[in-house]
Amino acid sequence: MQLPKEQRIFIVVNFLDCDSIQHVQELFQERFPERNSPSKVTIWKNVSKYKTEGTSLNLNKGRSGRKSTEQAPENVEIVHQALLANPDIPSRKNGLGKSKSTFNRIAKLELKWYPYKMHVRHKQLDADLPHG
Repeated sequence: MQLPKEQRIFIVVNFLDCDSIQHVQELFQERFPERNSPSKVTIWKNVSKYKTEGTSLNLNKGRSGRKSTEQAPENVEIVHQALLANPDIPSRKNGLGKSKSTFNRIAKLELKWYPYKMHVRHKQLDADLPHG
């Protein structure tokens, strides 16, 4: 389990002050009595990362996961032009070679268009109005 930000900072700051892993473990146990003190390897890895990267925080946060290729600017422009030419274009059979989900994702998230189906309603008559 990864240590919270506050605890990682505590480890690095105290190690840089005293340069002793064992002393950092003792200080950690005093400061955070509800948690077991980190191992020597954990302390060393946090300090090493701080010395090489300038931080002991997680550098991969926000950069992990699959990259989105279908929402590239050229694809967004293609969908945008298709919607401008024909706003009633169905997302399932869009004729662009894009899947329904990709077409809808680009329309909703990138272009801020919200696809909907028009419903035909009958003309409102006097009998439809509330009496009161």
